Amino acid sequence: MFIIGVLIALGVLVIVHEAGHFTAARILGVNVEKFSIGFGPKLLGYKYRGTHFLLSLIPLGGYVKMSGDEPQEGVTFADSDFYGKAWWERVIIVFAGPFANLLLGLLLFSLSFGIGRTIEDYLPVVGRVSPELENILIPEDIIVAVNDDDVYYWSELSEKTRSDELNEITILRDETLINMVTMDIQPSSWYTDIQPEVAAVIGSVAPGMPAYRAGLREGDTIIAVGGVEVSNWYEMRDLISSYEEDQVELMIEREGELFVATVSLETSFLTDGDQKMIGITQQAPVSCFQRYGLLDSVKYGAISSITFIAVNYYALFRLITKPVNVRDQIGGPVMIVEMSRQTTTMGWGAIIAFVASISLILMIMNLLPIPVLDGGHIFFYIIEGVTGKPLSYRVQALIQQIGFMIIIALMIFVFYNDISRLLGRNLALKNQQQEIEMIEEPGQLQD
Repeated sequence: MFIIGVLIALGVLVIVHEAGHFTAARILGVNVEKFSIGFGPKLLGYKYRGTHFLLSLIPLGGYVKMSGDEPQEGVTFADSDFYGKAWWERVIIVFAGPFANLLLGLLLFSLSFGIGRTIEDYLPVVGRVSPELENILIPEDIIVAVNDDDVYYWSELSEKTRSDELNEITILRDETLINMVTMDIQPSSWYTDIQPEVAAVIGSVAPGMPAYRAGLREGDTIIAVGGVEVSNWYEMRDLISSYEEDQVELMIEREGELFVATVSLETSFLTDGDQKMIGITQQAPVSCFQRYGLLDSVKYGAISSITFIAVNYYALFRLITKPVNVRDQIGGPVMIVEMSRQTTTMGWGAIIAFVASISLILMIMNLLPIPVLDGGHIFFYIIEGVTGKPLSYRVQALIQQIGFMIIIALMIFVFYNDISRLLGRNLALKNQQQEIEMIEEPGQLQD
C-alpha cells in the first residue's frame, strides 16, 4: 500500500506537469493528439475532443503528443501544428509543464503550513555558548522565561526575544532562579551563539550517505568516535568533522546493545572546506504542532518554495564544479521511496511538504538545458528567436539522440547507485546483528 501511495503521488505530479503542456497548447490553438500517463503499451484510454487520454504500462513519467511536433526539412506546418507556431509560442507551451509543477509546489507548501505540521524541537537547556556570551550563560542553564513569557521549547526563544532592545532573561542555574537584563542576546543569538543541549543520538539518516550505507539507524546513540568517548552531539560532530582518516570507527548503542560500525567520511560538496560528514541529524527530544492562517501559510509557502529552488540550483552548480561527488549525491526512485517512508511518520503536513519538494525538483530538472528535457527544447527555440532561423533539423535530431542516450545512461547509473546502496546497508545491518550476537554469547556462557 505504501508503494502504491508513492506511485499515486508521482502520478499526480506527472499529470500536473503534462496538464501544463496540454493547457498551453490548447490555448494557443495546437491540436493535442495524445495525453499519456506513463510510457509503453496502453492499459486504459478514451478519446475526448480529439485527444486520446491514455494510462500506459511503464509508470516512469508521461507525455503529450501534439500534431506537427517533429521538425522536418521542407515541410509546411499548419497553424494547428506545434511547429506551425512562432518560436516564443513554442517556448510558452514547453515551459508550461515545469511552471505547473512550480504552482503545485507553492500550493502544497502553503497547504502544509495551513493544515499544520509537527515540528521537532529541543528543550530550552543550554548546551554550548560562544566565548562572547560565556559571561551571561553557561552550559546546563535552563531558560525559564524571556521578557516575562514562559518558555517551553527552544524555538520559542528567538520568537520572544526583542531585536535591538533590552531583554529580560530568567534562567534556572543550580536550582537557583536568576533574572538578568541584557542587550547582548538578540533573536539570532539562539541559533548562532547559543545552542541547545543535544545528546549524541541520531534523529535521521540521509538515504545514500555514509551513515546509511553503514547501517546506522534513527535512535542509535554514538558512544565514541575513533576510540574517544563523547558525551554530547557537539563533541561527536567536532571529532567526525576534523577526523584525518577516510573512515572512522563509531561505538554505537542500539536498544541496550553495543557494537562498532566503520563509517566512511565524505566532505560536503556544498562547501569549500574539508570538514568531514557522515549524513546524520540530531534527535530532537520534544515536538510541537504548528499551524498558520491563510496569509501566513501563503507567505511561508512562497518562502519555502523560493528557498528550496535556490538551494537546489546552487547544489547543482556545486555538483557540476565538483563532479567527483556525483556518485555519492545522486539518488533515484529507490531513494525517493526510502525518503517517503521516513516522511510518513511525521504526519500529513510533512507528507504534503515532501510531495511539494518532489514537484519542485521535477521543475528544476526539466528546465536544465539538456536535449530531450523541456529545458533543451526551450534552448533550441531561443536560439531560433535570436538568430532568426532554427538549427538544422539534422543537428537537432543528432543532439536529441545524444541527449536521449545520456538520459538512459543516467537512469541506469541512478538505479545501480540506489540498489548498491540498499545492498550495502542490508549487509551492514546483518554484520551488526552478528557482532551483537557474538558479544552477547560469551556473556551468557560466563553467567
